[in-house]
Amino acid sequence: MDAQQLFTGYLAFCMALLGAAMGSFLACAADRHGLPTGRSCCDSCGHVLAPRDLVPLFSFLLSRGKCRYCGAPIPLSCLAAEGLGALSFGALTLRFGPSPQLGMLLGAAALLLLLSLIDWKEHILPDRLLLVLGAWRLFWAVLLGENWRETLPTMLLGALSVSLPLLVLSLVMDRLLGKETMGGGDIKLLFVLGLYQSWLQMILLVFCACVLALLFAALGKSRGKEIPFGPFLAMGWLVVTLWGEGWVQWYLSLLI
Repeated sequence: MDAQQLFTGYLAFCMALLGAAMGSFLACAADRHGLPTGRSCCDSCGHVLAPRDLVPLFSFLLSRGKCRYCGAPIPLSCLAAEGLGALSFGALTLRFGPSPQLGMLLGAAALLLLLSLIDWKEHILPDRLLLVLGAWRLFWAVLLGENWRETLPTMLLGALSVSLPLLVLSLVMDRLLGKETMGGGDIKLLFVLGLYQSWLQMILLVFCACVLALLFAALGKSRGKEIPFGPFLAMGWLVVTLWGEGWVQWYLSLLI
């Protein structure tokens, strides 16, 4: 293992810690419908939390998922947010290393985590956050000096490749069945995610999201309740961002 690999590994560890802290922060933001203000406290007893209660991941595990002051269970969503934040930040850093592109992807991962937490709790994907996610991609396209003659058509094709057919299909099915068959927020999210991926990667993204959602349902975690699709699209984005390019190239090599 050379010095570059050691540095990338160390950076990935640091980013994983940052991701866990970011996940904790975003979980609070999703619960409080905005940026957290004031001291953190227990939702059950209102006791102000000490610094030892706010260490991402470790505080939950050491307290066995319960408040130290009243014994009320801490929502598993907090642990999930911290774990997913650490996983996504660490994995993206290992995959892309210290590069300008990493900054764009870490920001997108944080926004997708926030969208997922809100969708999981309230079954809604706020338009303002979707706009921020799209604007974030355009900002980095300018910052990285991308060639707009190449980038813009690729973005539009990726954005419309899946979202437009699903929109048409959804409108037809809504008319036939007389009820909403797919949330408009999911289609908007697919449009924005297409700004980050090629059209082939978007097809793979939807496939991955569907497989993950079906596995979740098969494990009985849904308990008969409606499952929001946004979090699975976000996980599909992470999977495709990490490995999608290689998978697409492998598939195309089979056709040649």
